[in-house]
Formats: sequence, structure tokens, C-alpha cells
Amino acid sequence: MRDEPTDISGELVAGILNEHWEFRATEVTYAPVGFGSYHWIAAQGDSPRWFVTADRVGAAGGQLIEAAMQASRELADRGYEFAVAPLPDRRGQLVREVLPGWTLTVLPYLHGWSTPDGAWDDPAEREQIARILGRLHAAPVPEGLQCWDFAIPDRDGLLAALADLDQPWCGGPYAEATRLRLAGAAPYVRSRLEYYDTLVREVEASDDPWVVTHGEPHSANVLRTADGMRLVDWETVRLAPRERDLAAILDRSADALPAYQSEAGPISPRAAALELFDVWWSLDEIASYVQSFRQAHADSEDSKESWRELTEYLPG
Repeated sequence: MRDEPTDISGELVAGILNEHWEFRATEVTYAPVGFGSYHWIAAQGDSPRWFVTADRVGAAGGQLIEAAMQASRELADRGYEFAVAPLPDRRGQLVREVLPGWTLTVLPYLHGWSTPDGAWDDPAEREQIARILGRLHAAPVPEGLQCWDFAIPDRDGLLAALADLDQPWCGGPYAEATRLRLAGAAPYVRSRLEYYDTLVREVEASDDPWVVTHGEPHSANVLRTADGMRLVDWETVRLAPRERDLAAILDRSADALPAYQSEAGPISPRAAALELFDVWWSLDEIASYVQSFRQAHADSEDSKESWRELTEYLPG
């Protein structure tokens, strides 16, 4: 996120690190990276030591993040070195509610780099991540891992928005532009929802086993370090069809499939399941951005980025 949250400051993060993790940070700097969570880099002396993440959560969101972090910790402890897992606080907790509706996790700071977008353009890197996902999908299921479901978050809000296109929206600077954009794309959105439901029925009828999936193994969620690739952002780890991850790396090409099969076994992805996750992703993005712009919002860097993303997914 580009804009630092008003509820949580660097001073508050430093205090939480000291009180609950007994980490004495001499400097805490906001890191405007990623989208969805808020991040800070905490240093001790001149050296970055910890990467701190805060998330807004709903009623059940804290439990989902807790289960996901426990799963990533279990994977790391089993020797899956690509899993960047949170550090426990002095009571052994991986996730703390630091304010009402806010959770915080602390990870080790890793020196490396990632790409600004999610595309896997380098064939050699695509093979590397394919092998990593093959190992992940063959891993024993961590205790307490949550199951993915086929629901599109904010789908009800998207349907309500589609039914509310005849009068102006006044939630903020992007509200009316969003209404007009959605009005022009309404037939497309409705047809994609129907298509998605068709794919769900087909994939639900399959007896292919579900596996441990990261959920968002795109290029921007992978740090290239001196010790190899490291997967970050494990909040989305779920038990799910393997195509949930493969849709992000195959990209209509089977070039990386042999690398995946070298770790996962002689398994071929299902075309319908790959298509399902492609469609799910775009509908989830559309629903999320539309819901955000129907509500009160400001003209911020995050809003500008959200509008740019929305126009990528909604035809003009």
C-alpha cells in the first residue's frame, strides 16, 4: 500500500516489537510495497532486521490469518526453506491483534529483490518457481490449514452495484467514474459471473485431490535471495485444487510443467480448473475495487492505483 495507515504509526510498531517480541528497533520505516497489507522495515542499528506487516481484518479475518501463519510456520519448520514464516512473540504467538480490527505479524528481513508486477517473464525463473510449487503441493497438509472455497469475496456487493447503475454514486472522487465504467461493462461482468458458476460446477464434480497451495505465487511475491527463491505473503495459503497456483505460473504455456512434475509427480493440470482460477482472480479484483469506490474514499495514491487496476479488468 502506498499510503501509510493513520491508525498505526512507526512509533506504535516499535513499541509493539519491544513489548511483545522483545525486539528493540532503533528505527522503523514505512515500506510502500505490495497491495492489501501495510508494511514497515524495522532496523537495529544500521541493519534491517524485521519486516512487519499489519492487516485490517473482519470478524473472522483474524482466525484465517492465524491459521495461515501457523501453516507457513509449520512448513518452514519442516524444512521447506522457500516458506518465509513469521517469528513468534515471547508468548509463542505468530499473530497479534494490536488494535481493534488490526493484526500484526513480524517476519525476518531478507535481502533480495522482487519484480514490480506478477508476470513470470524469465523462463528459467518460471521453472524454478514451478519446482518450488511442486514441492509445496506434495507436502503433508499442515494441521489446521483452512480449505479454500469457490466464493468470490464481495460478490454480493458487486451484484448490488450492478443493480444500482441508474443513479449517481457519491462516495468519493472515483465513485461516478466507477459507476460509468461498470455500466458500460455490465453485460461482460454478468456473463463472466455465469461462466464462473459453470466452471465451478465442473471443477466441484472432479475427484482430483486438493493440495497445499500458496494462493498468489506471482513474481512480485517471490524474493530472489543469495540462498534462492523465497515465497512471501502466506496469508492466502489454503488447501485447494493445485491449479490455484498453477494458473499463476503456466500462463497458457506448458513449458514449466516438466519442472513442476519433477517434484509433484506425473500430474497434468485440468484446463477447466486453470480457467476457473483465471476468471476468479479477475472477478475478485473487479468486485473488490467496485466495492471500495462505492464507499467513502479519498483521492490517495492507493485510490489511484486501485482505479488503474480496475480499468485493467473492466473493458472500457
